[in-house]
Amino acid sequence: MACVAVNSLVRTIELEFLQPLPRPIVRQSQLIPANENLIQNLHQKLGDLIDLFDENRMDDIQAIKHLETKLRDVAFRVEDEIEFQILHLYEEEEFQIVHLYEEEEEEELLAAIAGLFVEIPESSIDAVEEEEDLGIAADLFVEKPQAGEISHSFKLGCILEEAIRDIDAIQKELSKVKMEYQRVKAASHGRKTSTLAAASIRCDGVVMMGGSSQHASHSQPHDNIMVGKNNEFHIVKEMLIQHSSRQREIVSFKGMGGIGKTTLARRVYEDPSVASRFNILAWVVASQYHNKLQMLTDLLKSMGGCLDSGTQEDQLAERLYQNLIHQRYFVVIDDIWSVEAWDSVKACFPDNENGSRVLLTTRSAEVATIIGSNNDFSHQMHLLEEGESWNLFHEKTSKSLGSGFDMIRRQIVEKCKGLPLAIVVAAGLFSKLHTLDEWKNVAEALNSSATTTTIDEECSRILSSSYNHLPHSLKACFLYLSIFPEDEEIRVKNVVKLWVAEGLVKASKDMSFDAVARRHIQELKDRNLILVSQPSFCGRKVKTFRMHDLLHSFCVREAKKEILLHVVYKNESSFPPKYFRWVSIQGRLNKETLYSSLINCRSKFFFSGWDTFSNSKISPLLRVLYHPGVCEIGYLVHLRYLLSWNLDFIILDPFCSWNLQTLSAYGIDKTSFSEFPQLQHLLSHNTLRDFPIFFHQNLKSICGLIPGQCTKELFTNIPYLKKVKIHGCEDGWSDCINNVAYSHQLQSLQLRGPLAGRPLVIPNNNHLVCLKNLMKLRISALKFEWRAINILSKLPKLEVLRLISCRCIGEEWKLLEMENFDQLIYLEIAFIDLKYWEASACHFPNLERLVLKQCRQLIKIPADFAEILNLKSIKLTKCLCSAVDSAKEIQEEQHEYGNDNMVVIEEETVLDSLSMPYYSSDDEL
Repeated sequence: MACVAVNSLVRTIELEFLQPLPRPIVRQSQLIPANENLIQNLHQKLGDLIDLFDENRMDDIQAIKHLETKLRDVAFRVEDEIEFQILHLYEEEEFQIVHLYEEEEEEELLAAIAGLFVEIPESSIDAVEEEEDLGIAADLFVEKPQAGEISHSFKLGCILEEAIRDIDAIQKELSKVKMEYQRVKAASHGRKTSTLAAASIRCDGVVMMGGSSQHASHSQPHDNIMVGKNNEFHIVKEMLIQHSSRQREIVSFKGMGGIGKTTLARRVYEDPSVASRFNILAWVVASQYHNKLQMLTDLLKSMGGCLDSGTQEDQLAERLYQNLIHQRYFVVIDDIWSVEAWDSVKACFPDNENGSRVLLTTRSAEVATIIGSNNDFSHQMHLLEEGESWNLFHEKTSKSLGSGFDMIRRQIVEKCKGLPLAIVVAAGLFSKLHTLDEWKNVAEALNSSATTTTIDEECSRILSSSYNHLPHSLKACFLYLSIFPEDEEIRVKNVVKLWVAEGLVKASKDMSFDAVARRHIQELKDRNLILVSQPSFCGRKVKTFRMHDLLHSFCVREAKKEILLHVVYKNESSFPPKYFRWVSIQGRLNKETLYSSLINCRSKFFFSGWDTFSNSKISPLLRVLYHPGVCEIGYLVHLRYLLSWNLDFIILDPFCSWNLQTLSAYGIDKTSFSEFPQLQHLLSHNTLRDFPIFFHQNLKSICGLIPGQCTKELFTNIPYLKKVKIHGCEDGWSDCINNVAYSHQLQSLQLRGPLAGRPLVIPNNNHLVCLKNLMKLRISALKFEWRAINILSKLPKLEVLRLISCRCIGEEWKLLEMENFDQLIYLEIAFIDLKYWEASACHFPNLERLVLKQCRQLIKIPADFAEILNLKSIKLTKCLCSAVDSAKEIQEEQHEYGNDNMVVIEEETVLDSLSMPYYSSDDEL
């Protein structure tokens, strides 16, 4: 309960008082010297106290909940007081500057008036100036306290002393509760049914709303396990490809949340026999609050379309219709809640009388009946049988711990009542418990109420138990996911930066903030609290994820209960709570009702259009701005994260926004980023013009450099740089590539030439082999010889290589004997006129995924790739039939060698070799 508040306060203390270079106004006001011991003391006590709560897992004890609430309120109060005091320092300084300016103007005016009437002798003026000089000299030897300096230091001391007293009192009460708990536990011989525990074990009901959506793509591998449902799979498959109807039919899956509708839909969608039946496949998530524009955009994107951000709804609808006319298509609309959502897009799906299918998943039997074609195309989902439930739990825990554990397992599986979501969440919880006593304790808590009988109630209890057993740091990060809309596909790289900016992640001696945050993502995945949408290119990490709607609803409910979150939904008219920390704007904003409650807000997210955030004094403590509209941010002295992909931003004074960590915008002025000591991520979709040479060494990623800015001095001054994106239309690539080699910690590099016109030639890139830590390399819209690519085989850690929209000198890529890409896992060649490819398995010994897009000249894939032991997939989009046939021959040999999981995915295979020059707009770093 107190996890967010304490973690946030600890990080604020570190940034404002404990970092090597605190903000100038704090140093000028002498806040730290007189309070140094108090600052260190409070910082240590907060860390120790939250560790105590983690060490003593007594979440079901009411007294513990009460103490956590007290700790939360103390931490929120102290952080507000500290941040408001720093804000007041800036306000006072601004007032003094204005007042001094007015005094100087008044003195000049009086002097001018006096000069009209009195002529002052020069000797008198000299005497006055001499006296003033003596006064200045005397001031050098007299220590004069500046106005407000003592009072601000004293006020901070009072805040810290009161906080320490409150923390000590909470720690004392915690010790008493712990002693009483141990006494009662011992007296009852280990049972938790004593008066103390029995009175306090509670599981609040969970609002059962939302849907079960995980974005599916037949082109992306998923690690989710589908157990059972084989009979249902064959029934649905028959509806889709074996039914005699040639009309466009609407197939519906209906069933309660968490029953596996999306999982079954994804399995059908990815089945090769289904995919090969249709010319076009597409997937979209409707969700509870459907958005027509978003649905149309997602449908076109899932079909491989490139869209301009300003395209209107009617234009998108017409384009979708034109893409589907005369085609046999299969479209999945997942998690549809209303007939209105279907009505908004149904005109885009023509009946071509060729057996096209639209598959809907819904919880509502009424929606399925109204929209669906007829009973022949409707399927009611069923709960898992006992054996299927056991197998799913066993697959997700993957442990063999003995007969004692198996008995508890069967009790837990029985409690889940055949609901797949409940089973996988319970499995995620128990997979993190290692002793039989831990298993027994959690199982007893779940079994404590004999009155809970419905599936919804059992699922609620399991979700609550899984949440309660999260470590406090992980619990804080989980709650922050409530700020995203239902069914939102969340980018890991964004959420990692957001967690760090909000202070929810604690670094260690061995791990950076980012590394800890990414470990938390993996933890949530392991506990089945998030669903992987897209893995990274190398397949080792998560790129994007979603939350099951039941988990999302639970998360929103818990965040609101902790006075953390306010959500502005579509057509929202109710008044918000008086205080909250995060606001998620998902509908039309009523400024009159909301603005009065924003005084303590720290994160402001815009998911529905833009808002003119014209007065930053409304939310003076704001530290995160996510997709705002026109925004005045000069007064946001606590700003740490700013993201906008559509507007230019200028932060006028780095002296104020001292702790800015991430700045991402369409365009960034040079005054925006040159002096921030905490700045780690600088991303501009336009090039960074007038780029300064000096940067603080904390910078980790830069997007938007042009070749002429890539000097040796730049890269040597930023020793910890991990990611760089360079693009430009001018020459200078030779020196640029030579200088990039000085960034020895670089892990990801993007080189992009002009998107139109004559492609620039990159030289032989011998210097790039100095990048011993480089793992990802993307080269696009440039011209090269294939031997320049062969040189990259000397990069010892290269795992991902993407060659996109490039012009090749020569139509054959031939690798010599020692030019082996030993660590390469992912290879993508797109929109390139490669015709002949000569290579063996030795050149790519660890390749797992090969992607070929619009390589319309390529005759075949090297046959020796059949001997690559780790090969998992070959995907070909708009390639020649001969190239597809060679991939299938490789697949057959792989299967003969025992690699049955190796798949070939083909899309829109072409018969001729007409090339189509294309320049990708995908510029993700």
